[in-house]
Amino acid sequence: MRKTSTILMLILPILMISSGCTTLSPEDSAADSGQPQIQAAEEPTYEPYHPSGFDNILIPGELTWNRKDSTVINTDSFAGGILNFTGRVEVNSLTEFFINTMKKNGWTLKGSLRSEDVLLAFTRAGGTCLIKIRAGGIAKATSVDAYVSSSR
Repeated sequence: MRKTSTILMLILPILMISSGCTTLSPEDSAADSGQPQIQAAEEPTYEPYHPSGFDNILIPGELTWNRKDSTVINTDSFAGGILNFTGRVEVNSLTEFFINTMKKNGWTLKGSLRSEDVLLAFTRAGGTCLIKIRAGGIAKATSVDAYVSSSR
């Protein structure tokens, strides 16, 4: 107990001195020093996009397509595949994004399953799409698999 209080007594003054007592903002100090002011970078905006060959499915811009984990099939009578995407997106907002945008693109939500993962089932004339969303955890990105089939 005595060691801990001695260490705290040594560290506390150092922290107080290094934190300073100024109320100037970074902009004030830059203006006073005659240095040019730098604007804070705006948060990047990510535009949603359609995966190549799938104009009726919209993907949030925060998700990146993983080509090696995806398979696309195109024949005279069939188009489809398994599309894999990853990114740092919260599962609930991603689920709502797909429900809303798929409806706008002519898909009907036929069912959903929500547990640790989320599974959304959509249909439209001549096609089906299952979207599986897996939470990423602390160090991993959220993963989305879209299983798409469409007759031509």
